[in-house]
Amino acid sequence: MIRKLQIILIFSLFTFHFSLFTFASSVDNVVSELQKKYSGIQDMKGKFSQKSYLKDLEKVETYEGEFFIKKPFSMRWKYSKPRDEEVIIRDSGTWVYKESEKQAFKTAFNKDSYNQVPIALLSSLGDLTADFDITMIKEGTLELKPKRTMGYINTVYIDVVSRDFPVKTLTLLDVYGNKIVIEMKNVKLNTGLEDSFFTFKLPPGTEVFDLSQ
Repeated sequence: MIRKLQIILIFSLFTFHFSLFTFASSVDNVVSELQKKYSGIQDMKGKFSQKSYLKDLEKVETYEGEFFIKKPFSMRWKYSKPRDEEVIIRDSGTWVYKESEKQAFKTAFNKDSYNQVPIALLSSLGDLTADFDITMIKEGTLELKPKRTMGYINTVYIDVVSRDFPVKTLTLLDVYGNKIVIEMKNVKLNTGLEDSFFTFKLPPGTEVFDLSQ
């Protein structure tokens, strides 16, 4: 009887360790496949929907719009009404333009800004392991924990898919309990976006606020 229990215990421990190894391998495979697909993408454009759950205000804000991204680090996205805002990032410079108010805000962009402009995380898919510790909480969903301070971001979740563009949704949780969920739709890849498309041209009569200093 004791011998039988020992065999069962050894088998259980082996099965447990093998399961952990298999799960870890599957995480590596998912991340590797995601980054492999991303490496073949030079530019992308599509539509997005964004839901922001604001804990302290106890409210949910919903927005839609379209986005454009070109490697290595050029981005442009425009929110549809009622949010009157367009954001343009090129290298480390950011413009936020509000047409109805005829105002433009110039700021510097870095990884601390991801919580303000979370869709910019799409530009970092090429080397996730450099910035995050990654686990897979369920099939097709990766949990990313920043290895170092990254603004107010606490956790990022990526829902991956097998399509050419490997990301379905991005979910960000910040240290204050707020949550932003972004879903990508109708994504088109490698359409030949020109660099000039990501150069902000200041409309006449626009008031500029330079916050980059």
